Amino acid sequence: MKKLKILLADPRHKTRGLHSSYVPINIGYIGSFLINQLQNEIDLDLKLSADTDETFQFIKEWKPDVIGISNYVWNSSLSNLFCEYAKDLNSNTLCILGGPEFPAGTGATKIVNNEKDQTYDKCLAYLKERPSVDYFAYCDGETTMLEAIRKYVENNLSLKDMKNKDEALTGHASLSNDHKKLLVGKYIDRIGMRGSVKAEGRDVIPSPYTSGLLDKFLDGSFEPAFETARGCPFLCTFCDQGLDATKITAFSVKRLSEEIRYVAEKIANIKGGTKSICIFDSNWGLFDKDVALAEEMIATMEEYDWPKHIDCNTPKSNWGNLFKINDMLKNRVKLDLSMQSTNLDTLKTVERKNWTTDQYIEFTKECHKRGKPIGSQMILPLPMETEESFFTGTKFLMNNNVRATTFTLMMLCGADLGRDKTIKDYDMKSKYRLLPKQFGDYKGKKVFEVERICVGTNTMTFESYMKCRNYNFVLQLLNHVIFRPIYKLTQKIGLSWFDVSKLVADTLTEDNFKGKLKDLYEEFCKESADECFDSIEEIVEYYSKQENYDRIMKGDIGENLLAKYTAKGVFIYEGIIKSVFSILRNKSDLQNNLNIDKVLNSSEIWLQNIYMINDLVDNRDSTINNKFENFELNIDFDFPAWLAKSEKPFDEFYRNTKYKIVRDVNRLNHLKNELSSSAAVIETDKERFNDRLVRALAHGSSMIERSFTRLS
Repeated sequence: MKKLKILLADPRHKTRGLHSSYVPINIGYIGSFLINQLQNEIDLDLKLSADTDETFQFIKEWKPDVIGISNYVWNSSLSNLFCEYAKDLNSNTLCILGGPEFPAGTGATKIVNNEKDQTYDKCLAYLKERPSVDYFAYCDGETTMLEAIRKYVENNLSLKDMKNKDEALTGHASLSNDHKKLLVGKYIDRIGMRGSVKAEGRDVIPSPYTSGLLDKFLDGSFEPAFETARGCPFLCTFCDQGLDATKITAFSVKRLSEEIRYVAEKIANIKGGTKSICIFDSNWGLFDKDVALAEEMIATMEEYDWPKHIDCNTPKSNWGNLFKINDMLKNRVKLDLSMQSTNLDTLKTVERKNWTTDQYIEFTKECHKRGKPIGSQMILPLPMETEESFFTGTKFLMNNNVRATTFTLMMLCGADLGRDKTIKDYDMKSKYRLLPKQFGDYKGKKVFEVERICVGTNTMTFESYMKCRNYNFVLQLLNHVIFRPIYKLTQKIGLSWFDVSKLVADTLTEDNFKGKLKDLYEEFCKESADECFDSIEEIVEYYSKQENYDRIMKGDIGENLLAKYTAKGVFIYEGIIKSVFSILRNKSDLQNNLNIDKVLNSSEIWLQNIYMINDLVDNRDSTINNKFENFELNIDFDFPAWLAKSEKPFDEFYRNTKYKIVRDVNRLNHLKNELSSSAAVIETDKERFNDRLVRALAHGSSMIERSFTRLS
């Protein structure tokens, strides 16, 4: 038999930057399993790719016999295009997709056809729209790809003979030859199903790391990813794993610790290489095996001082294990709350069991003891959530020093909340929008990735949804590190950060309130509404028009709006300071308090002058511009001194003080060069410069702070 060429791809759009830089561990597992199982049966030649251009090149020049491609919401249109391209070049190419972006979801044990469950019809329609896809793997990719390849070989590498039998392929869904029926193959058990979660059943999949299969991705630019266990014991209806009722299976601690050491040896000393890893488990830290892995990882961390950061999905219970792991691993593990909602009716409806209020408070205290900033992702609008319950939950989180971030509910086609019955039961209203940066023009065809989002339910109107979303923008903007001094100030005055953010958001809706912050807010609200469409077809038609495609290429539209407008807010920093202090003076309970007036006035004066944002984006020659001369500030409350010792009372800082503000031209030009590689690029590539500045500020605002000296 001739050499069998197999291409496994995990494609990522890169038209406007990569959305993901993780090592493609998914195709790594499949590839290493295929090599192990087929090495004595087939003369196998295997290639892996996560790069779009490289994948097209492989298909055209290397001419694979089989291509297996991941299928997620962020790459499903691109994955289908690869199948179409392969078929155009060679109709005999076996094209297989697999992943959660499929109506059957992840881990489904069967695809049925009855009145109560329309999954069968949805899968049929999904594949009819993708005629170049021969089979969709609805079970785990390792076993399904093996099954498909063996069947392909049985038919002497003739896809025509294989398809003419019009038979279901084990572990796959496919169309009948007349395209009128869905052929569903028998379910294939997940590898390692026998025994408990402590078992080492998945070790039958050789390590794609220690075998060298993933070496091409270990150049420091990709963040290494690991899956210590597969499956999730929770059935959350908003998640595409919520339908996965199969048992959790795991790799052994020994095998995983060897992988992490292997990767550390490859990456740790690469200059500029990644210092992070990600654990892809749905609940890392849930089991004792995770603690055991941490115990084994310590030696690697001690020797290489790597990784510096460990990202993971926080377990929905048993957080005590995660604290043990974090403490062993030098306090380098991400610790976040998994809330989604604090409304008990909502949690019951989405089959999510959260901890009690007291347990959450205790968890946050433990995190703060470790110096960890805590965040919690809220999803809006989940069933049974109301405008009132959303704000109540946000207030609860913020009052416990938890950074609340809200995401719009994605109605994933493979999740329960993306299914017709659930949508009808809760009167879920949907819109469609372009996934930020997930598009491209390939081989003369424009491709767009689209998400279906929920914008209203029978307990939350569209107007309430938009009110909550628009408030969330104000909250994210004020939570930027550059506004941290205002947070400290209001906390000392006795205003809760929730009340401040809500006060600002409510004031911005008033017709008579004016200013740059109001203009930014209204621009966000308008684009937030304009990005929503009634159908996928409308989106494709709209963005395919060249003038609109040019706009998404420039980032004028189609971006992540929270990130986009938070960045815009940084560049109107002085206008935001002016608006916020105006609101604090006129809208809060601080009026007619002379001492507080001194605090507010001096604080505003200081914050209006301390940062050199405008200097940075001014492309004029700093050495000849009078704008960059030093100047003096007079304040009657020593705000910078208090800020350095904010635990002390205001009374110690009421004094007339003079400061000299130094505009250091050399430091300014050095920072410009650091951010842009060349000072001249600021004008020609302003977007890149601005993006670098905003990302740099995420680590702290001191880098753009002007030097100052107290004179009296």
